[in-house]
Amino acid sequence: MEEHLRGVEQRSQALISGAGTTPYDDDWNELVSAIAWLHDIGKLTEYFQTYIETGDRTAVDDPQLTYHGTFGGLVASVALMERGLSAEATAAGFYAVTKHHSVLGNFHDQIGDYHVRNKTRVDDTYELASQQLQSIDEIAPDAADVVIRKATDGAYSWDRFVDDGTGRSREVLQTLADVIEDDEWYGCALRAWSTLVAADKMDASGLDADESAPSERPSTDRLTNHVRSLSTTTLPDGATVAEYLDHPDRDLPNQTASLEQRLGAIRTAANSRVTERLQDGYQRGERTFELTLPTGFGKTYTGLRAALDLADVRDSRVVYALPYTSIIDQVDEQVRGVFGVSPQDSAYTKHHHLADTRTALGSGNDAGERYSTGEETLHAESWRSGLVLTTFTQLFESVAGPENVQSTKLPALQDAVVLVDEPQAISMDWWGLIGRLVTHLTEEYDATVVFMTATQPRLLDRLPYAPTPESLTDLSADAVDLIADSPRVEFRLHESLTGHFDGDRSPLTLADAATEIDAATTGETDALAVVNTVDSAAELSETLLGDGTVALGSELLSYWRERDTRGFEPIEYLNRVAECHPDPETIVATLTTRLRPRDRTALIDVIDAILDPDVDTPFDSIPTITVSTQLIEAGVDLSFDRLYRDYAPLPAIVQAAGRCNRRFGGDPAPVTVWRLDGPEDTNYIPSQQIYGDRSLLRPTRTAIGELRDEIGGSELPESVVIDQGVSRYYDALHDQRRTESRSDDLVEAFDEACGEALRNASLVSSDYPTRDYLVLIDDVESETYSQYREERDDGRWSQARASFQALKQTLVSIPVSGSSENDAPTAITVSERDERYDIETGRGVIEETVQTDTEV
Repeated sequence: MEEHLRGVEQRSQALISGAGTTPYDDDWNELVSAIAWLHDIGKLTEYFQTYIETGDRTAVDDPQLTYHGTFGGLVASVALMERGLSAEATAAGFYAVTKHHSVLGNFHDQIGDYHVRNKTRVDDTYELASQQLQSIDEIAPDAADVVIRKATDGAYSWDRFVDDGTGRSREVLQTLADVIEDDEWYGCALRAWSTLVAADKMDASGLDADESAPSERPSTDRLTNHVRSLSTTTLPDGATVAEYLDHPDRDLPNQTASLEQRLGAIRTAANSRVTERLQDGYQRGERTFELTLPTGFGKTYTGLRAALDLADVRDSRVVYALPYTSIIDQVDEQVRGVFGVSPQDSAYTKHHHLADTRTALGSGNDAGERYSTGEETLHAESWRSGLVLTTFTQLFESVAGPENVQSTKLPALQDAVVLVDEPQAISMDWWGLIGRLVTHLTEEYDATVVFMTATQPRLLDRLPYAPTPESLTDLSADAVDLIADSPRVEFRLHESLTGHFDGDRSPLTLADAATEIDAATTGETDALAVVNTVDSAAELSETLLGDGTVALGSELLSYWRERDTRGFEPIEYLNRVAECHPDPETIVATLTTRLRPRDRTALIDVIDAILDPDVDTPFDSIPTITVSTQLIEAGVDLSFDRLYRDYAPLPAIVQAAGRCNRRFGGDPAPVTVWRLDGPEDTNYIPSQQIYGDRSLLRPTRTAIGELRDEIGGSELPESVVIDQGVSRYYDALHDQRRTESRSDDLVEAFDEACGEALRNASLVSSDYPTRDYLVLIDDVESETYSQYREERDDGRWSQARASFQALKQTLVSIPVSGSSENDAPTAITVSERDERYDIETGRGVIEETVQTDTEV
């Protein structure tokens, strides 16, 4: 046991390195060292030893005697005070030890379970603890003495604890309950607990102390060289735009220069200046920044290079957070291409709920080809890599109210550079808490946080308890000027929308919308229509899929079944579609969240191939129409000739427009904004249903209305919309929400140590219950599912977890009426042209057709 405790202490020290002191001036090293030694002292009882020998808690008279967390916490409450730590640090250590196999709850509710007098439940707790104390004193007093003396640096002993009895703990906890009132305490307790949990799991898995320290990072030089290789445009004076990498403040070319010259100069200068200014801001003590660049100006490489450069200085890591897995997959491709890494490398982790989160730490030819539930998995899940690509959910929910395993990533945030990409996608319900978490990250972990987007929501600016971000670039105005001179798109307000503003127009039916799209998409052109609901996407697609029209996903399921491997080749698939459907008049592709992740990714790859002018496909001369829900709006690198967007918040409209004419080619592409009616036999308007209840349409109407009045027409220039329009939208939204003065329940939960309330708060809001399905198409998926069932039935949980991870690419969620009876996914095996899974229109699983359920 002593060897294990020493290992946990060493790992705790490595994880807390650089943290300095708690908010109460306690040395973090002292606190985590003490709780590392104390957390398992309850295992010295005869009761726990019997449980270890038999594997059965009922082998003792009272199974509660086999649990060790509470007893360890009671010892810690006295030992930490005797060591001389503050009352707040003592309370944090007590809570961390008590809950190291559990989760943090609402502290002020739970602390009463340990000190209230004349309460039977509390008396029972101390009676159990007294029995455990007596057991240890009979069979292992010397071991207990070593533990307590190590924890207190000799200031306390087992004999003294025996003399004091558990009543001393009760008195201490009464005192602690009365003093824990300030808003910094929960963050302190969360850090103590997460450090102990991570160190304990690392020691159990065999992760070496050296490997619990920050890992190597992908080379910043590789990214710098890649940016240099892209910066070959020759400027009017004969130099290339790569000069800006070495001379960031070099003057930009004036308006007489070509579009290519101006664009290349702004992109490269922004990359270099942001890197330099992030370093300067950090040296001045700033920790919160914003990077605002319009779509197409190299924001991803700019933010990533600046972050890696600062991480090199700090010898820390970069955590790159994005809202959606579809964007993560795209950034992942860029990271792999630039740095030559995979998500299984020790320097790089890709972590979201669909990702295979493991790291190849060993040696040998098969080190990266096998699943592991030990050190490789923990290395990845605890974010020990130098570059972590993850979701907002993984980042912010873990910082606020993590589950036990989630907490292991928190130590990795010390000195980290955190990129929050596309923050406008964060639910407004979390704006206040995000501000509170940013303050916590920058003050407690000394992290640096960068918000980067084309449509900066300024969600921190008006919060009284959050830092105001410092801007990293002064080139936004130059980018807007360039767009004004060479617009990529033009926003056209459809009469269905302007009529709505004027109060005299009904929404446009989906059938009429399909007619307009079909008439405008001819020859070699392509169009994207973004709608607000899956049902709208499905009905619009059904209407477009008339005679002579081919659904792009029509052969995908049969393609999967005939492949020997799990790989996907877009051109090969397109050739298959062309062979099965010769001479189509139009191609229609549909993307929704009801399709399996595997199918969505494949369809996006195929659409990309068709749209890429440098790739030859069988359908290059065929008009292509893509219908999508909002999933395509942010970060998906596709460029269409024209766009149609259902009425939505203005930033969403701007983000959608970023999927149009991304290469600055030719005349401005039309972006039609209309107001669509719901599907037939429904009585709702999708824009009102999705955004109206949250009052996101009101500031949109305000901003667009002002621009429309000033310009005097229904055609709005891109530069005006992305600059003045977005700014006015957020001004109106902040005023509407009273951001500066409103109270926030989630912020209060953080300040008042309500861990359970925070853990139950989801960053991804869902207004309806859902049911999950594993949609199995090919033999590999079916075999993996069978293997998973066998492993689970045999109790091989580690292997079962790995198999289920592989199945997540087949997982879809669909809304259900009423509550879902079972949270377990249902597996269905879908045959060709199976009506239970509609891939062509994006409806996905049709629940009423699923008759035989196999619960996972």
